[in-house]
Amino acid sequence: MGDAISSLLFQPPPPTRLKESKVIWLTNSHGKRIPSFFVECAIDERTGEGMRAPHPGEAQQHCGWSSDPDNNDDGHHGGGYHGCYDPNKVGGGGSVPSTPHIRTPKELEMAVAMGRRLGHGAPTVLYSHANAEDMGNIYPWCKFLSKMLGVNIFAYDYTGYGLATDQGPPSEDYCFADITAAYAYLTGILQIPPSSIVLYGRSLGSGPSCFLAARTAEEGDAVGGLILHAPFLSVYRIVIDSGCTLPGDRFPNVDFAPSIRSPVLLIHGTKDTIVPFNHSERLLETIMEPYRAEPVFIKGMGHNNVHASVRPMFIDRLRRYLDRHVLPNIRVERMAARIPHDARTRSKKQLARLIAVEVA
Repeated sequence: MGDAISSLLFQPPPPTRLKESKVIWLTNSHGKRIPSFFVECAIDERTGEGMRAPHPGEAQQHCGWSSDPDNNDDGHHGGGYHGCYDPNKVGGGGSVPSTPHIRTPKELEMAVAMGRRLGHGAPTVLYSHANAEDMGNIYPWCKFLSKMLGVNIFAYDYTGYGLATDQGPPSEDYCFADITAAYAYLTGILQIPPSSIVLYGRSLGSGPSCFLAARTAEEGDAVGGLILHAPFLSVYRIVIDSGCTLPGDRFPNVDFAPSIRSPVLLIHGTKDTIVPFNHSERLLETIMEPYRAEPVFIKGMGHNNVHASVRPMFIDRLRRYLDRHVLPNIRVERMAARIPHDARTRSKKQLARLIAVEVA
């Protein structure tokens, strides 16, 4: 049964190409080479934080999906992002203050060598894509998110997807190894602190994202946040409403969730016909209460149209989550790096009060 589920679970689309100079090649623990890219947001010199474009307002470009809540024939993931908007022409009026830039490996290496602290002012989103998507066709979406949220975005392909189709078929183990390699690059090579990293997993991507969030928590260095977009309890539970994790099940998010020690934002449409909405409801119950951010459960939306049909609200809720749960901790960490070394033993609450006094 496990092999049959895997063949249905992993459905890589025809590879979408990115310019080779923009691709960062990683090697996972199985020796598989996977591609990735890094989109860096513009930084406000006054605040030291990521700049955000004007709110999308009333402008809604639907990326090929219907805006009709009753039209929820979801089909498959992906394909809809590619070419669905011009990242330099977002809605909301006025000029666009920030232009996210996709960094080449050489540019990133040079930045680190020169002492630039990437990710110390803006969160870095580690994005794990859905099933029938790859790194190439999510690039416009990632650039849009970077612009609207004022965040850096690091996205990668799973083994067997996109430019990694020659690395063998995808699997759960490879997915876990792939996101671990991506995370190691961010924290080790780019020296981005875990508190500045937000994991974002959409559908299939919720599996590796939950795995990594739980693992970093168990190691005592939890990531700064976790966004789960249309997540599932586990793969088998999409088909069989079992009360436990069965042998051979894949991506048991419900088993990882209790170990997570990062603020978790759940996003799901109530009319999702691929991953039932109650998976997010039940997943929320397994997350420890202090780490439950206010979920975004959208009435009438399906699996693929949440972020397209209600884009202004979607962006607003992501911004609210970052402002409430992620950016305050990043500010504390930045302040801790600036104060005398002998004062760094103070608790984060003390540092937060120190920041408040300084601002006042």
